[in-house]
Amino acid sequence: MKRKIKKNFWFSTREDAALKRKAKKCGVTEAALIRMLVTDFVPKEAPPWRFYKELNELNMVCVHLRQLVATANREGYTNTDEIERVIGQIDFFILNIKRHYTLPEYKGKLVDLYEEELYEG
Repeated sequence: MKRKIKKNFWFSTREDAALKRKAKKCGVTEAALIRMLVTDFVPKEAPPWRFYKELNELNMVCVHLRQLVATANREGYTNTDEIERVIGQIDFFILNIKRHYTLPEYKGKLVDLYEEELYEG
C-alpha cells in the first residue's frame, strides 16, 4: 500500500513524551505506532534482549538437527522421520513464541480492514 497522504498533528509536551515512550517500549517508530492503532492493531511491548538471545539459541538447535538429518540421509541411516517431526515442532514453537511476544494483536474486524484496502486503489 502506497502512502500518499501526509498528516500533521499538534501534541502537548506530555502527549509527545508519552508517544515517544510508548513507541520505544514497542520497538517501533512513532508513525508505525499510530498506524497500528488506526488499523485496530494493539502493539505489544518489545521483549527484553534476552528473549531474542534465547530464541536465537533455539533456532541454532534447529539448524544442528537439520544438519544431523542431512548427514543421516546421506549416509543411509535408518528412518529420520522422527527427527524431521521434532524439527517441525521446534519451528512451530519458535513461530508461536514470535507471535505471542512480538506481533501486534488485531482488535478490530479484519473484514472491514480488508474491504478498505480493496476499494482504496
